[in-house]
Amino acid sequence: MQKVSAVADALIAKVAERLTRARPAYAASLRPGVSEAELDAFARQFGLVLPVAFRALYLWRDGSDPEEADTLTGNLIFSPLAEVTEFKELLDGMIGSDFEDPAWWRRGWVPYLHNGAGDHLCLDLGTEDGAPGRVLMFYHDEARRPVRAASFEAWLEGLAM
Repeated sequence: MQKVSAVADALIAKVAERLTRARPAYAASLRPGVSEAELDAFARQFGLVLPVAFRALYLWRDGSDPEEADTLTGNLIFSPLAEVTEFKELLDGMIGSDFEDPAWWRRGWVPYLHNGAGDHLCLDLGTEDGAPGRVLMFYHDEARRPVRAASFEAWLEGLAM
């Protein structure tokens, strides 16, 4: 794994250790990490600045095999970066048409976990509704957007427990 920052690397090491100990088959099935260039291209495509910890997660592992339905946490599947790109393009493209309410989906949201039914756990990089960097749940058929963690680092800490 490429080194990113001491804090992010420590968090990823804790997540890796927990998954290897508690769910060894799942941990072994995760895809190899993406490159810095792939993360840079993703960020550039959407005009985003990705937090160090988010970059560290995807440098470590590039999600689950899309053909598998095993979940990372709760009922949520860890999306490979290519799938995150597809989901984000689709959801961003629905703003102003399918999503008439501008608050339904925000361009600053990055959908990195999903349940296969249109709901996503998102990293919020925008400032429309609060502090950027929090993690929130997007429900495709409900207006509520509960915050799951105040920061991506806090979300990783919870995943490591």
